[in-house]
Amino acid sequence: MIEIHGKQVCQTLPEVLVPHQTAVVAIDIQNDFFSPKGVFAAAGRDMSLANQHLPNMVKLMQTAQANGIFTVFVRQLTLPEGKGDSPAWLRLKVRDGKSPDYTLIGSWGAEFCEGIKPRASDPVVDKFRPDAFHRTNLDLILRSNGIQTVVLLGANTEGCVESTVRSCAHHDYYTVVAEDAVASSNVAYHDASLKLMRNRFLVGSTKEILDCLVG
Repeated sequence: MIEIHGKQVCQTLPEVLVPHQTAVVAIDIQNDFFSPKGVFAAAGRDMSLANQHLPNMVKLMQTAQANGIFTVFVRQLTLPEGKGDSPAWLRLKVRDGKSPDYTLIGSWGAEFCEGIKPRASDPVVDKFRPDAFHRTNLDLILRSNGIQTVVLLGANTEGCVESTVRSCAHHDYYTVVAEDAVASSNVAYHDASLKLMRNRFLVGSTKEILDCLVG
């Protein structure tokens, strides 16, 4: 802890990961982004890192739930017939040859992966762009519950995760990235994104984060 302009500023994982002030937020842990039958796999994406890190994501969410840590589940959604997609957004969605119709509302691909299961009391935030704060109620939910620190995990590291990480910090939360519980279908982009985030934000392993939150 250091003092700047008379304000106490947390610096380390143990300082920011105060259980009753921390939320664990899962980003887009959905079938289309992880399953060999999903849209990303169908486009020829490499799903090995996603499947390697998925067990850590499940462990982090389930352990947080079991120990009373505030948990939020974010899911990417797509409206039928591109009704929520602008031309500019469609360009980004199809730039590497995949279908723009991933995580269609009501589809199997939009469902959470096995083991990622919100309880009735867990908020589920729907988004239509990478940043989970963009035009959603995520900030309202976090502030309404006295959250000061947000732990982020999920997919894809360089896309929706990094977009949300930046936005989370810009919304004045201490921002923690679970480095072994984020994943991408492009390992080079994943590594580059984590390198950047380590320079700007707090980054820790699933074990380090859970050791602070639940002992």
